[in-house]
Amino acid sequence: MSSIYPYFSKPVFVMKSLLFVCFICITNPSMASAGEGSNPTYSVRVAQTVEKDVHEQLHVYGRVGFDDASLQNINLPYSGQVIRLPLLAGETVRKGQTIAEIAVDPSVASAYQQALTAVRYAETEVVRIKKMLANHLATQSQLAVANKALKTARTQLHQLRKQGFGKSIHVIRADFDAVVASISVQTGQRITAGTTLMQLGHPDRLKVILGVEPADINQVKAGNAVLLQSALSPNHHVHAVVDRLLHAVNLQTRLVDVLVRLAGEQAKTFLPGMVVSANISGRSIPHALLVPKQALVQRAGNSVIMRVHQNTITSVPVRVLLEAAGQIVISGDLSAGQLVVVEGSSELHDGDRVKITGSNSNRKARL
Repeated sequence: MSSIYPYFSKPVFVMKSLLFVCFICITNPSMASAGEGSNPTYSVRVAQTVEKDVHEQLHVYGRVGFDDASLQNINLPYSGQVIRLPLLAGETVRKGQTIAEIAVDPSVASAYQQALTAVRYAETEVVRIKKMLANHLATQSQLAVANKALKTARTQLHQLRKQGFGKSIHVIRADFDAVVASISVQTGQRITAGTTLMQLGHPDRLKVILGVEPADINQVKAGNAVLLQSALSPNHHVHAVVDRLLHAVNLQTRLVDVLVRLAGEQAKTFLPGMVVSANISGRSIPHALLVPKQALVQRAGNSVIMRVHQNTITSVPVRVLLEAAGQIVISGDLSAGQLVVVEGSSELHDGDRVKITGSNSNRKARL
């Protein structure tokens, strides 16, 4: 009997060892699924790519002023003294209204006397030629020359009278309904010939200088649409266009000036000196592909999007064309309606398996 027990004791030990190993495997599932641990499943949120026509808008600010092309400089061709200035800068005037009174310098009287003498001489010459013509001592061509000289002399005298040479006090009146843009002299001041007294601006001829970041200036061209908003009427918008670009950085604002001109009804809700906001239409991208900005991932200095197909990740290199309002316009090997990862992409690589836990709508994107 004693010789039989050793024979059976070894198999019993082996069976107990196998049962012990099985118990460990059951109580430690990670060991049982070691193959699965090398390919984990990641939870992600996704969004669909959207295709639409995109029109870029640059939101900028600017200031209203009188249109330089429509400003009238009031200056005199003679010297004198300002004896009355009844207006202030910014005041409106009617056509024919007095805007200044100037005491003409006595030294200018000689110019007027010379012009007056020239007219009298020309009149006498015409009379003389007519008498000679009646006596057949002159020709019609000589009379024509005399008449032309008289006409020229009278025109010069008329201009001098209009400019105030014939009066000791010259009253200057507005030539049109205007706004006093600026006044550069004071009452009592003596002025020389050519001095600008003031500038008159047309109230319905204004300009807006908008400031655009230098990095964005290539997106703006003459003729681009502009939507202006007036501070006087916040709910009222005025449509205009870019007139021209000034290709230099404004040293005060550090921005590039863009000129917009307003005329007629466009100018009614604006005042010179007013600050306005504007949207300038920039680039237009037809059939643009949009994704949320958070879908963009940087890998080794390159921009990529994690595309999801059949719960598997593929990284797609892309180029960002435009960014605004949390959306980006991209170009790359993507098409509308595909799913891209917008949350949980930091650890993803090609071939990784994912489980979609939610999605973000991208249908209301606006650029």
